[in-house]
Amino acid sequence: MTTAVDVTSAVSAELIRCLEGCLERVKHCVGQLSDAQLWRQPGPGMNSIGTILIHLGGNVRQHIISGVGGAADVRDRPAEFAVRDPLPAGKLLADLQATLDEAIAALQNADADAMLQPRRVQGQQVSGWQAAIHSVSHFYGHTQEIICLTRQMREDEYQFYWTPQTAEEGKPT
Repeated sequence: MTTAVDVTSAVSAELIRCLEGCLERVKHCVGQLSDAQLWRQPGPGMNSIGTILIHLGGNVRQHIISGVGGAADVRDRPAEFAVRDPLPAGKLLADLQATLDEAIAALQNADADAMLQPRRVQGQQVSGWQAAIHSVSHFYGHTQEIICLTRQMREDEYQFYWTPQTAEEGKPT
């Protein structure tokens, strides 16, 4: 018989797998860019990849580390978009990795009953599951944005993270 603990463990594991997969793709893209490219704004009012990385850390901290894990909510969302001194790629990725490590711990320690209880996150009344799923889908969306921006900057020199190797995976025959 499946228990609430089993379901919590399985869902948490899948959310963690998604976050880790996204981070690997982000690292793959950032590794193809110079620091200048990392901080290039694609257009007026649009965010650079560097800004997006800072923003992802803030969102994960607020929704998962605080919303799920119970840590104090110390997010300063406007500051995420106000960074003007470009940080190097290594620092951005190390900070994001450290944040994900904390978020993963919060998800691994999630209590089945507590995940259903309401809490306030970003001014909204949500369950732990809602906070976690929102943050992971938000991270996934920005990962796709980073991939797209990297492809636009690298053009024909873009290196794909994965290509199909078999017909079953979609390799052309």
